Amino acid sequence: MKVIHEGRLIATIGGNLSLSQVKDYLAENSVELPVEQLDFIYELEEALRYRKSSYVQESDPLYMEWQYDQTPESKQVWIDKVTEIKARYPLPTT
Repeated sequence: MKVIHEGRLIATIGGNLSLSQVKDYLAENSVELPVEQLDFIYELEEALRYRKSSYVQESDPLYMEWQYDQTPESKQVWIDKVTEIKARYPLPTT
């Protein structure tokens, strides 16, 4: 994952880190920038791998719950989680 601030590369981090872990990593390396001002850029394979892992851990159980419940509310919870995961790990545009 590449960490970008205002179009400038700040760090390249291997592995899937949470926002809190990224913040700690940057602080340890004397980079003081608000996390909300950072962009995270993933390689295609990296984004797909992280999405797949997140689907298995986070959205698949919600899908199964929806299949059991068959309610519009449980379906929306599942769809919202899938949307969140896709936003968290965007596919590269180039």
